Amino acid sequence: MAELNVHAGLNISNTKLQLVEIFGSHGEVCLDNLNEIVFAEPINFKTDRDVKILSLLQVALDEIRIKKPIKSRTLSFSLPLDMFHITQLPYDNTLLHRDILEEFKWEYSVMFPHIKNEGIVIQFFEVDKNMIYTKNTAIVYGIERRYLRLFNKLCEQNNFKLGHIDNVHLSSERALILSNSCINNGFRLSIFISKNNLSIILSLDGKPICQKVYQYNNTDDILSVVKNEISSFESKNLTKGLIQAAYITGERIPESLVKSLNAETGLDFIAFNPFDKLTAAPKIKESPLYLKRFNTFSPAAGIAYRIV
Repeated sequence: MAELNVHAGLNISNTKLQLVEIFGSHGEVCLDNLNEIVFAEPINFKTDRDVKILSLLQVALDEIRIKKPIKSRTLSFSLPLDMFHITQLPYDNTLLHRDILEEFKWEYSVMFPHIKNEGIVIQFFEVDKNMIYTKNTAIVYGIERRYLRLFNKLCEQNNFKLGHIDNVHLSSERALILSNSCINNGFRLSIFISKNNLSIILSLDGKPICQKVYQYNNTDDILSVVKNEISSFESKNLTKGLIQAAYITGERIPESLVKSLNAETGLDFIAFNPFDKLTAAPKIKESPLYLKRFNTFSPAAGIAYRIV
């Protein structure tokens, strides 16, 4: 890993704020700050007024800074899945980047007519054709501009700079890539489970080739969705034997769920540790967050690692 400055990653769910702060020292990456604060009340990012959201975020940020000051001057955020509009679209790879972006903006105006073009920010990952997708496609991510303004305002009123913003599963993927558990060659499956959403990412040689998000009500729904996705892969000749590794992370992952997934799918899902390559501060090594709940911090760790 390259030498780093101090950098902080924050994972925001509708109930809490999680912080991971890292810095570089003598060629090592050190974990200097690990904490979480539960909001005074749950946040509904779609219906709550920005003033209320900012107030709840500010109180949580104040509390976490009282526990230990944040040294970084830049904050990056991992945000809930339902704040993003995620789809996969074919594209013409002979077009310039700006032309592809304009095409995707038009597609989004059709798919999400309630959002004005200027009200959404779009990014995309190009995906070369493969055994799953026989044409060039792109995983497209859209987020409403009001959310970017909201988190930029939170940073400004606390004298921070806004760094990166990702959805929780992409952030977790970056944490996975920098963990000892990661296998980068061949096909890799990962799932992220939040309160009401399940995200599935299939990667090839370390690069995502699809991300799908589903809503669920119970454990049976999760098992059904994952099994159906694996079946859809198998229908395109991607058998389970070709999936080199499977990973799981999320807000809370019961061991019983992991066992059920393993039994139902025939895969061996790993709840990886995003900190196993880092040197942790002595006090952090004694923290239950570090010892027992490390996997839940994957999004905060991954968004902090975006500078690695």
